[in-house]
Amino acid sequence: MIRVYPRKKLDFTYGNIFKAFLYSFSSLFSKKDIEKDIEALWPDHKVIVGLSVRSIFDLLLEEKQYKKGSEVIMSGITIPDMVKIVEAHHLNVVPVDIDMQTLQVSEASISDAITENTVMVVIAHLFGSRMNMDPVYKALHSRPDIMIVEDCAQTYAGINSYIKEEKTDLSMFSFGSIKSITALGCAIGFTANDELYSIIKKRFSKYERVANSRFRSKVLKYLLLKILSNPFIYGIFIFTCKVLNIDYDKAIISTIRNFPSNELLKSIRMYPPNSQLKYLLYRLINVDDDHFSKRIQVGDYVSSGLKNTNVHGVNNKTHSYWLFPIRTDRREALVKELRESGFDATFTSTQLIPIKPSIGDQVAPVNCEEYMSETIYLPVYDSLPKKKRDQLISVINRVV
Repeated sequence: MIRVYPRKKLDFTYGNIFKAFLYSFSSLFSKKDIEKDIEALWPDHKVIVGLSVRSIFDLLLEEKQYKKGSEVIMSGITIPDMVKIVEAHHLNVVPVDIDMQTLQVSEASISDAITENTVMVVIAHLFGSRMNMDPVYKALHSRPDIMIVEDCAQTYAGINSYIKEEKTDLSMFSFGSIKSITALGCAIGFTANDELYSIIKKRFSKYERVANSRFRSKVLKYLLLKILSNPFIYGIFIFTCKVLNIDYDKAIISTIRNFPSNELLKSIRMYPPNSQLKYLLYRLINVDDDHFSKRIQVGDYVSSGLKNTNVHGVNNKTHSYWLFPIRTDRREALVKELRESGFDATFTSTQLIPIKPSIGDQVAPVNCEEYMSETIYLPVYDSLPKKKRDQLISVINRVV
């Protein structure tokens, strides 16, 4: 039976998940005390804790009450839910293109997208890298009325790492199930605006809490997924799915999807249970010093070995390889070869998409569309043995 390396490493240990399981049985944790401890980790910032980045973003738009038809400029790749939230508030999405080798938007693209109806710019930092925000600030220098939001859901790299740029109104980090230092959910926002901080915190305090039992069920689910992610067991799982004529790709996607699309707003307008907040605090303060550097070393090693292959963000010096996407016009053939060699590469499991403009006559992000139509995601992470990294590189270079 062939060992198959899963497409994504779940960023927790069995010890971590056992701790979450124990926390899920306690009703003694104080929400106020835990939030205070989390905020104390960043004493120079105003810290907002929520169920997800979607929750914080939705509440922000709910609070701002922008005029119907106002425009939100968004960098050209994000998850569909972020677009749905904007449009649910009767606002129009205006996408801007991204240079996929630097994962950067340009000042000109932002400037060209600004109109008298623009109320917000949302920049999503992708794949574990960061954009330079200076082009955005320069484009908006004469429009201080436009709010600037950084979607850092894929970017967290430790307590002492990047939080936000100075002129940004709000940044948001995710600790969802497949994110770095996952707490199986939760998000943290950072702002320098006292009024915004107070309003969002007050409104979150009125949200219904997710039940402890629901968090416990999630913990058990991800314990099973952790066991499944063992290459030998994962190989058996894929073999069994093929024998039973089950699409294991769809099975995986449906299992890790956190919020049902048909009840998106209802499901995100909740607040995490105290047990999950406690687990978030535990994960934040219990991180090895080399946790991210090991992943970066492996990502750099694979990236440097690939020939004739476009690695997304190859020229971005902040890349931490939360995901490892590449572009190829032979992605079906490459995925087939990789899977036969024991690597579960995929081009279907991610939620990331090129954004379409809300109004048909607006310009679509062509570069984003072209890249994402030829993107596959590779199983590149620090637990991948060097021998397997070399094999992965060899298969890709041979096929591409």
